[in-house]
Formats: sequence, C-alpha cells, structure tokens
Amino acid sequence: MAVRTVRPGPRRTARRLALAAFLVYAATGGGRIVGSDEVTMYEVSRALLAGRVAVPEGATLRGADGRHYSKNAAAQAVLALPLVAVGEAVAAAAPLPAERRTLVARFVASFFNAAVSAALLGAFYALARALGAGPGPALAAALMLGFATPLWPYAKSWMAEPLQALGLLLALGGAALAWRPAPGAPRLAGLGALIAVSAKLSMLPLAVACLVPLAGRPWREWRWPLGGLALAGAGHLAYNVARFGTPLETGYGAQAGPGAWSTPLAVGVYGLLLSSGKGVAWFAPPVWLAVAGWTRLRRASGGERSPLAQARRRAALGIAAAWAVALALFGTFEHWAGDGSFGPRYLLPVLPAALLAVAFALEGAPRARRRLAWALAVAGALVQVGGVFIYFGAQMREAGDYPYTLPLGHPRFMSDSHFNPAFSPIAGHWRMLARNAAEHLAGRVPRLAGGGAPDPRLGVGEADQRALLGGLDVWWLYAVYAGVPPAAPAAALAALLALAAWAAARARAAWRAEGAA
Repeated sequence: MAVRTVRPGPRRTARRLALAAFLVYAATGGGRIVGSDEVTMYEVSRALLAGRVAVPEGATLRGADGRHYSKNAAAQAVLALPLVAVGEAVAAAAPLPAERRTLVARFVASFFNAAVSAALLGAFYALARALGAGPGPALAAALMLGFATPLWPYAKSWMAEPLQALGLLLALGGAALAWRPAPGAPRLAGLGALIAVSAKLSMLPLAVACLVPLAGRPWREWRWPLGGLALAGAGHLAYNVARFGTPLETGYGAQAGPGAWSTPLAVGVYGLLLSSGKGVAWFAPPVWLAVAGWTRLRRASGGERSPLAQARRRAALGIAAAWAVALALFGTFEHWAGDGSFGPRYLLPVLPAALLAVAFALEGAPRARRRLAWALAVAGALVQVGGVFIYFGAQMREAGDYPYTLPLGHPRFMSDSHFNPAFSPIAGHWRMLARNAAEHLAGRVPRLAGGGAPDPRLGVGEADQRALLGGLDVWWLYAVYAGVPPAAPAAALAALLALAAWAAARARAAWRAEGAA
C-alpha cells in the first residue's frame, strides 16, 4: 500500500505563524478596553448578548426613543460575541466587587484584536506566497507588518482597524488570485468585501478599489464580491433601522455629509504620509520599500500571458487603487489624523497592501536593500515598542493634548503634536517608557488605591488615573498595580512566553520545510 506524502506548504506555515503572533500579542496585551469608541463598541456586543442594541450613554447618540446608540457599525461587536460571552461568564463567577468584575469581563474580551491581527498575518503570508513571493521575503514582510508597523499597538485595542485591514487584504488577494486562477478566489474576495464594509461603511470605496483586479474576469466571478458588498450594505441598513428607525441614518450626522471633507488635500496627504505626528513613513518605516516592490509587481516576469504574472500585475493595480482612494478619502476628511490614536489610524487598513509590495522588494534584493530592510524593520519595531508599552491616551494626557482644549474642527487642533517634530508622539512615548521603566526597576510602581467614583469608561477613579501615568500598558503589570501578588501574573506571563517560543519554533520548522520542498 502506497504511503501518501503530504508536501509542506504555505498554509501550514501561515497557521503556525498566526498562532505564534497571537501568543506574542497576548503576552504584550493591555487587558483593557478604555477608549471612548472602544467602550461603546464593547457595550454594543454586551447589548446584543441581551437581545438589544441600545447601550449606556457615552460616545453615543440619543435615538427618537430616548435611548442611546453607538454610531459605530456592529460587525466587530457581532464577531466578538463569543469572547464577550466568555468574559461575562468569568466575571460573574469572580468573587470581586461589581466594578472589578467589569474590568475582568473587559480583560477577557480585550484579546479580540490579538486574534484578528494574528489571522491577518497568517493570511498575509499565504497571499504573498500565492502571488509568487519566496518563503523568506514573505515571512520577513509578514513579521514587519506584525511588529514594525502600528498593527502591533492596534492588536491591543478594541478599534475596528485590524478587522478592516483583514477584510481589505482578503478582497485584494481574492481579486488578484482569480487570474491564476485559484480555486475559491472570488469567494475569498467576497468574504473580504463583506468583512471590511461591515466593519465600517467608509471602507466601501476602499473595498471597491481592492476589487479592481477583478476587472476583465467573467461576470460569474463577480457574483461573490458583489454579493459580499450587498450583504454588508443590507446589514448596515438593518442596523440603522434597529437604532434610529430609518435605514438612512448612520449616526455620524454631519460627519457623513460632504461638509466633513474640508481639509485641503495637500495638508491631509502630507499629514498622513510625512508629518512628525501621524506620518506613516515614521510610524511604519518598512513602507519606504513599497515603491520598489510595487514596481517589481507591476513588471512581473514570466510571460505577458502567464497566469501568475497576470495575478501579480493585477495585485499591483489593486494596491495602487487602494492607497490612492485611502489618501483621497481620508486626506480630505476634517479629522484626517484619526485622533486620539497611535499613528495614522486611517491608513492601517491599507498597510497590509503596502507590505505585500515590500515582500516583492525583498525578492532577489541586492545586499544593500536587504541591509536597508533590516534597518527599517528595527526602526519600526522600536517605534511600536513605545506604542505597545505606553498607552496612547496616557501619552496624550501627559503631553496636554487631552482633554482637548480646542474643538475637533479648529484648524489648530493638536497642530503641534501633528506637525512639530519637537512634540512628536513617537518621542513622547519613548520618554514616558524610559522614565516609567526606570521607576519600575527602582521598585517604585503605581498602586491602584481605589476610592472615589470610578470613571464609567475607564473603570478607575481620578487618583488612579493619575497614578497610571507612571505605569506600563501590559495586563500582567496592571494586575500588580491592582494588588495581585506578582508571582501569579509572572507565572502566567512565563507560560505565555514559553508557548510563544514553542509556536515560533514550529512556525520556523514549517517555513524551513516549505523552502526545502
């Protein structure tokens, strides 16, 4: 009887890479949900568990029925339901005061984006390989995306950008791979469009841009992407009716109208690409290689009619379209900077597309480019370390940017932090990290004393909020700050790191076997 040999392939490496990334993200997670939009989205998920959509007052709008509703789309809240349900069950069983049980429930749910971001890295690696990138360049670009761009800090958040990024990547990849042709590519594109647009309605033009590579394919292959877009649209309409009684009210009010696109394009594009406070060039240094990689993709070899060459050229077209639409859309938006957030939040969904080009910049790269890639990767990782260990809200508060002193629409709103290098948030995060780490090493750590009315959004009182300006934004230290004996969180962290090392070793073995096959 013949024994069938299973050839190691990119999918196995992708799965193991995703597992290793998730464990690293979990080890460096904050275990908290505190941003205004984050808390409201989390409350939507909790409300859905109870069969309703109204949420407690916060970053909300009052409906005609007098109840409060989130302006955000519901896709993330829906997908996070299982994790939120587990968190609620764990919190209910914990012998703690009510306010602490709330923090326990949020702790469990806070790892949702760690899972989404890890899945994104696995999908990225598989897509890069399917488009013909070698195992080495594909893995290097995936690791850059995961740990040398703001995806790492956002993996700690409850913001919807990682989910949007996953959807757009799947849409782009499915549309490009239809030219190989790859089985199920149109369905993958449809799934991606559904995820991205369901996560946020403003992703619609970006999703359409990511589907541009499908142009010229048979009509039957468009059924899945168009179905995904239609299903996402229907979901938004139904959610609008459930909240506001009409399908056309999104909750964004004036921000959904043409008057919200009031920033001069040159200002917004400069701000998103090069400004010291929000420029993707500084917050995600590996993107400097994207142009060279895009050129290589666009000039794909292998014969004019080679299916793989066609797929690569189409991928280049989709990447360019997605970035052009993103810069035009968000570069003219009145709140182009996406405050408060870490780095260029609105560009995070298209970062995987740029890093896909980077994978091809590394394919057969000369030594000088490889060295440059290493330098950019290290620089990017250092930038993210500041954003991972210091919560952006703490940095904004210490810098005096929050609470806001000017209205969001004011032309000087946060202008120093956006455009003056002396007030760069990257430097601000590192100054706080160096100071707080030195305090911890000296044995002086914040202590949460409790007392006073806890902020309904943050879950702690004013005194504790001030104390946490000296903290580091990781769950295992928050536990110590709250009075948990250090041995317990230290043991949990050690177990996570050991699992991460084991998963990374398995991913490396799969990657090496794939390259040798």
